[in-house]
Amino acid sequence: MRIAIARDGDGRRARAVCDHDSRMGGRGAYLCRATDSELPAADCLARATQRGGIARALRTAVTLDPKLVESVSR
Repeated sequence: MRIAIARDGDGRRARAVCDHDSRMGGRGAYLCRATDSELPAADCLARATQRGGIARALRTAVTLDPKLVESVSR
């Protein structure tokens, strides 16, 4: 199973957020889903962040939504 990540905002203030319904416009990135929740797996999110995969897939510089990081790190 996968979880969609989409860009929310424009330019310098763009954030990468979970797109649970896969309905947000524009490009998307996909991460593996944790087995017990509707969130990305923590190790998958960490690898994608370290390698710059989310920004590359969305074709823009983004910051991760703090709510997403916090919820995965619990």
